Amino acid sequence: MEVDADFAYLTRPARETVRVLLVDDDPVDREIIVRASKGGEQLELCYTQCGSSSEAKASAARSQFDLAIVDYWLGEETSISLIQEFQRLYKLPVVLLTGLDTPDVRRCAFRAGIAGYLSKDALIVQAIESAALGVLYAGGGRTRASHRADAS
Repeated sequence: MEVDADFAYLTRPARETVRVLLVDDDPVDREIIVRASKGGEQLELCYTQCGSSSEAKASAARSQFDLAIVDYWLGEETSISLIQEFQRLYKLPVVLLTGLDTPDVRRCAFRAGIAGYLSKDALIVQAIESAALGVLYAGGGRTRASHRADAS
């Protein structure tokens, strides 16, 4: 009997680093999200923060990310067109973040192509980590969303 194999479940797994593009027009909300993400057991979420669609587009064009967490309302516009652009250009999975948790918002966002959903009313490390894991491991394996759609 191999002892190491029997007790492997007791060892703490290595935390994975995940590059996250965080898009929310409210800097206080961004800080709450970053702080709520601390202390996760499985993921080390490394954020690049953007306060507008234009900042987010520039960041996505400049750097590679594993996923994006995007607020539904960005100033006076929704993030639906941004979500669609992330899908089309970068194959970047998006977790929608909203304080406006209604069936209509969820339906609209899922139709636009989001891969996950987070309510601002339930921001705890387990919820954020679960949403990220659901996106990253959809289909049975870790996805690397950082591949560009236009790369050859």
